[in-house]
Amino acid sequence: MGNLTIEANSDFFAQMTSASLKKLVFRKELSFIRELINGIDPSAVVQNSNGEVLFGQAPYLRQKRCPIQLENQVIGWLSADEKAETLATLISHLAQRELEKRTLAQELLTKYKEISLLFSLSEKIIDSIDVQEVAALALDEACRLLHSSGGALLLQREGTHLLEQIALIGNERLLTEPIFLGCGFIGKLVATGQSEIVNHLPLSEFSIPPDPPVALACVPLKHKDTVMGAIVLTRADEGLYTAEDLKLLTTLACQVAGVISALLHERRLKESQQNALLLRLSNQIRESLELNIILKTTVSEVYKLLQLDRCWFCWCVANPTPALAQQIEQVEIVTEVYCPSLSPLLGQYPAADLGSLSQQFLNSEIVCIDDIADSYDPATQRFLQAQTLASLLAIPIRTRSGKVGVLGCGVSYEVRQWSRDQVDLLQAVASQLAIALEQAELYTKSQVAAKVAEDKAQQLEAALENLKQAQLQLIQTEKLSGIGQMVAGVAHEINNPVTFIHGNLEYLNEYAKSLLHLVQIYQQEYPQQTPAIAAAIEAAELDFLVEDLPKVVASMTMGATRIQDIVLSLKNFSRLDQAKPQPTNIHEGIDSTLLILSHRLKPRDAFPGIRVVKEYGDLPWVDCYAGQLNQVFMNILANAVDALEEQASSNEVSDAANEFSPPTIWICTAANVCDRVTIRIKDNGPSIPAANLNQLFDPFFTTKPSGKGTGLGLSISHQIVVDHHGGQLVCHSENGKGTEFVIEIPIRPVKA
Repeated sequence: MGNLTIEANSDFFAQMTSASLKKLVFRKELSFIRELINGIDPSAVVQNSNGEVLFGQAPYLRQKRCPIQLENQVIGWLSADEKAETLATLISHLAQRELEKRTLAQELLTKYKEISLLFSLSEKIIDSIDVQEVAALALDEACRLLHSSGGALLLQREGTHLLEQIALIGNERLLTEPIFLGCGFIGKLVATGQSEIVNHLPLSEFSIPPDPPVALACVPLKHKDTVMGAIVLTRADEGLYTAEDLKLLTTLACQVAGVISALLHERRLKESQQNALLLRLSNQIRESLELNIILKTTVSEVYKLLQLDRCWFCWCVANPTPALAQQIEQVEIVTEVYCPSLSPLLGQYPAADLGSLSQQFLNSEIVCIDDIADSYDPATQRFLQAQTLASLLAIPIRTRSGKVGVLGCGVSYEVRQWSRDQVDLLQAVASQLAIALEQAELYTKSQVAAKVAEDKAQQLEAALENLKQAQLQLIQTEKLSGIGQMVAGVAHEINNPVTFIHGNLEYLNEYAKSLLHLVQIYQQEYPQQTPAIAAAIEAAELDFLVEDLPKVVASMTMGATRIQDIVLSLKNFSRLDQAKPQPTNIHEGIDSTLLILSHRLKPRDAFPGIRVVKEYGDLPWVDCYAGQLNQVFMNILANAVDALEEQASSNEVSDAANEFSPPTIWICTAANVCDRVTIRIKDNGPSIPAANLNQLFDPFFTTKPSGKGTGLGLSISHQIVVDHHGGQLVCHSENGKGTEFVIEIPIRPVKA
């Protein structure tokens, strides 16, 4: 500013050297100067620098001539006798004071113009929120005030050296080429960071030299000593630029730079917020494929960032008929965020109520309504006003499957002019949301496919398990069936001769009694025996025979009866042909099983034998599959015998064996109040390790050496009790207390 002030003073000084000294002398307000000169020396003469007499007569040769100076420059002369030097100094001082007053007035006028300019410019750009709009207003005002034919407002692109023309007036060839900071005529001017006037541009800067020549004024846009661009003005016919023009343009540039800097900062802040929002949405999409969570997050973030009164997401439900042109039947708002003073909008709305909105959504058109009251569609206007909306911005989103969703923004209490940035932001959010919707659809499809695959896998697994169980049951059934058939065949073959023998023993007993009676009569009738008869009686030991023969016949009868009982037990055990539950005596089944295992219970060699203690309760007849239950009793009792034999062979006697010595199996039965019977089979052999208890009923699980156990017995037993009879089979085994199996089945079959 100092240079501008000096140039202004120089101009004023040039004026003072010509006419201003005369005005100074003859101004009415300064008449006291003439009176003072006359009072000091009436003969005094005042001349300007060219010798023209301004006051008094022509000077005498004898008079002393002294210069009148202003800013160390001679602007006139004063001729007088003795007081010439004093008067010249006085007038020089008054001229200096007058110059200062005029300079101050000029500066005040300039300041007023600057303030008027800033006020006028501020009024125009104060409500602007767009950098291009501010640049255009500022450039237009600069061209008008400085009478320029054209110009440009240049901004340095962030991160580059390129000066972008964001506003342009006129079509000067000088400003049509790309401009880089420090390169070319204008690029070098801007790089200096100083205000410049070039009233005669080099012709080399033009492909076709202009006529008349062009003058140029370039003022940098500075904010905090950082050059961010420049305002460049050109004149073709209006003449040269002055220092005053440059000063005015510098003032305007300072104002514009501050506004643009603030807008750029706000833009960067918004971009940062928008990028943060998009990043959060991207992270949300990566972290979760749950569509509801993504929609709620998106709506909430947009609501806060755009400072809305309401934000929502809705689905447009189209008609499912492919033959008809696709139309929206209804709109369903599935999630929303709204200020507390408003009512929720969640729910379904017929498409007819929306007016033209439904078709715009279907056509994927962006809906941007600044003022609902100015809406061209009365139906749309009524619908939106009914939802307490003053402005609406909505972005439709179409998924790959053809579904149409809409991300909507609303303002209720004031009309909002939706900016390009807000529309771009919502479009970017909608793009992210479209990706999320596609991923959610794929995720849903994959979940459905996975569920179908899982169901099929479970069905296959169940089928395999059923097949496996069926195979196990078939193996066991075939084994038992073979045993049963063999036992039944053996029993049948034994039963026939035993029945014959048992039936004839009765006749034999009668015949023996008759013969013995006949012998007794002979002895009574012929007491005198011949030597031969006496010898025969003595040889036959007739007295012993008479006494022992009935006993032999009775013993034979008892043996035949025992064989018949064994055959009957074998038949009972082998009953596998039952198609449905039959009333059964549980005790008979247990006894039949014990009878078959009786040869393993007897003492032999070093084995002391196994004592069986029966504690039978009063059991009713139970409707069950007797053959299958006999199989269960056989598996459990056989395992108990194996454990006791193994313990005896290893010379290890458990605490339980010491307490209940010798090796013992207890069988207890009872009926409980729940219409169920309980059979407990306990032994005092070694206990089962706790780690094996959970696997005890698993197929093929066995602790026996290879070749001695298949691991199927307890698994099939559990299936018979639980699945076939609706009962329970559990095992209790504690170290030192032996092992106990508890079988519980209903007296009557449980109805499914």
